[in-house]
Amino acid sequence: MTGFRRQLSRLKTSRAGGSSGPESPNGSGSALGAPEVGDRPRRQLSGEELDALLPAAQQPEAQVAYRGHFEGLWTDRVDADQVIERRWRAGQLHAADVERLKHWVEQGYVVIPGAVGADDCEQIKADLRQAFEHGDERLHVLKPGEHSGTPLQPGTPQARMRVNDIYVFYESARRALFAEPIVGFLRLIFSGQPTLLQSLTFDKGSQQGIHQDTAYVVIDPPGALAAAWIALEDVQPGSGELVYYDGSHRLDDFLFSGEYKCWHHERDGVEQHDDYANGLVPRAEAAGLQRKRLLVKRGDVLIWSGNLAHGGGEVTDESLSRRSLVGHYCPEWAVPRYFDQFPERSVLRPYPGGRFASTHYDVRTGS
Repeated sequence: MTGFRRQLSRLKTSRAGGSSGPESPNGSGSALGAPEVGDRPRRQLSGEELDALLPAAQQPEAQVAYRGHFEGLWTDRVDADQVIERRWRAGQLHAADVERLKHWVEQGYVVIPGAVGADDCEQIKADLRQAFEHGDERLHVLKPGEHSGTPLQPGTPQARMRVNDIYVFYESARRALFAEPIVGFLRLIFSGQPTLLQSLTFDKGSQQGIHQDTAYVVIDPPGALAAAWIALEDVQPGSGELVYYDGSHRLDDFLFSGEYKCWHHERDGVEQHDDYANGLVPRAEAAGLQRKRLLVKRGDVLIWSGNLAHGGGEVTDESLSRRSLVGHYCPEWAVPRYFDQFPERSVLRPYPGGRFASTHYDVRTGS
């Protein structure tokens, strides 16, 4: 069963209850909807069962005429330009929508200036300073190179540390990640409400290698993924700016074990991962794609396709910070892998503009 059909059943169930929830426990006054608990199996699935749910590549291309081997968003279809024109003629799109959608289809990203207010950017930074100074053991903090976090202790140095899913606890992050300019564009490309899956904070430039999110953030269908990178301060040259290859979302799919969009260390091994990672930049350069770096102002947002090749540029001035917040989203009709892998984390919390879940915390209790 496709992600659309599985999630459609879930949506019908959750919307039948449709009650609103209490105010945020931090007293901010922003109403959170009641948690939506579906009828998913309560046991954790085995690796074999999870792999059985993964869509395999369709040869030579998806039957619904997507550009690659896998289903994704309507903007990934070969006739996306015609769909945009038809929706424009039908009066469903404004001129600004058409311009952004065409740029998204061709280049794989859009930049929205001033999408998040300055007050929200400053509040997020203040909330994080408070957490690192005084501690907040509800939060998982990750040191460079780590993939699993530890509770945030008082006096933890903030430089180069990352924090998972702060939106579960901090209203400032929810306001930013669900800012209308962000979710408004996501609604256009998702043809539905966005689900916020995860987020990370950055204090310094990550210097992360060039990669595509679809290799690591697993969604059914695989292409139904987008990210929003929020500048919490003006980005300075030499700070390890975010870099990306213009139009790289159109590169041919790298098929792990000959059929999968995502990498799994046990199934695919390190050698396949290295082949993928080491080959991504040469493939982009061979296609003549331009490498760009993101120099934007506080509150500006870059939204990119899950297939866009991007990473962290070199930090040439260690005195500079690059404070930012990034969120990953899928449409409400798509299914994140961790919903199947960890059913207790499949609970969704409604919020104005969409819904959120977390693989790290219980969104029902904020723990």
